Amino acid sequence: MYEIVICDDTENDLIQLKMEIEKSELYDMSSMNIHTFNSGISFLEDMKENTDLLLIDMQMNLMNGFETVRELRKKNQTAVVCFCSAVVSPQVEHFEVSPYRYILKNESKEKIVSTIDDLLMEMKRRKEQKTLEVVSDGRAFVIPLDDILYIEKAKHGCRIVLSENSSIKAENEKIISREKLSVLEEELKDEGFAVPHSSYLVNIKKIISISGTEVIMEGNERISVSRSCKENFHHKFSKFFGKKYRRSV
Repeated sequence: MYEIVICDDTENDLIQLKMEIEKSELYDMSSMNIHTFNSGISFLEDMKENTDLLLIDMQMNLMNGFETVRELRKKNQTAVVCFCSAVVSPQVEHFEVSPYRYILKNESKEKIVSTIDDLLMEMKRRKEQKTLEVVSDGRAFVIPLDDILYIEKAKHGCRIVLSENSSIKAENEKIISREKLSVLEEELKDEGFAVPHSSYLVNIKKIISISGTEVIMEGNERISVSRSCKENFHHKFSKFFGKKYRRSV
């Protein structure tokens, strides 16, 4: 099931947004639940970990929309967030919590309908994405596999390096996990990841170029290909792209 949340302390706005979602051609009553809350506090107490899509008013009493989403992101990094407001324009700080869209309540009905369609499509896309769940420094992360550039062996576990456009907010775009690299290698072996070196596990989709001795990743990061891993790594690379681009007869 998809869990959709509308959070607004104005009852009429709650009702209106709910009606617009239900009228969308992308809305499916059999697979989507809509929940409404009149405060950020009540929402966080009940639904913060299970939300797939959140439409939230920027100006609410006690806890505003930005403060609420900042708390949400401590437990839920993948929910699609849309800020709604009659007067507040996007601010630089708002992008810290990775909103996907903004709705101005005085926009045309056509614009609001179009935005809701975009939100539902993105919600479905993220829900279908495969993810990796890790704990780093006491904080849980649910990381879409497409956000991972590579994973590197570290002193007490491994370091997960994210792509520049990742929706996950982590210090220096890196997450330290206590999981051993070998454990993550086993978990991701069928998901387009390969080992070019005993200290690295790379996302094949993020490779820009490859030679016998080196892999260049997105962002121009360079990783050595060791002699012991070379044959298996090149085989897995070729197999992945052969499967991806195989023609139908």
